[in-house]
Amino acid sequence: MTSISSAAERYIHTNVLSRQHVKAAGNEKQKVSLFIISMVLLLMMSFFFFLWGRICILETGYRLSGAHKRQEMLLQENRKLKIERTSLSVPSRIENIARNKLGMVQPGNNRTIILKW
Repeated sequence: MTSISSAAERYIHTNVLSRQHVKAAGNEKQKVSLFIISMVLLLMMSFFFFLWGRICILETGYRLSGAHKRQEMLLQENRKLKIERTSLSVPSRIENIARNKLGMVQPGNNRTIILKW
């Protein structure tokens, strides 16, 4: 019995117990579950960030398409207005409107006054 007590005495006096680290049984499981939850959240955040980027790209594409259609429509309207302006400014048409609709006549020589400066 002395050998057991002396061995226990040596074990206690060597401070082996103070250098030992006791791990809690659930501590490792908590770390693993926390890691898994963190990875799942990171994966979900990455997915939503990717989805948000795709939505922004699609929205910008739709706006560009609408702006392009509007530009084409305005260019076509501009062409039509230029043609109309050209047809309205023809001198024979202006003279015809002046004579028929407004009742104007070509002035005679006695109705023309020339001013000299």
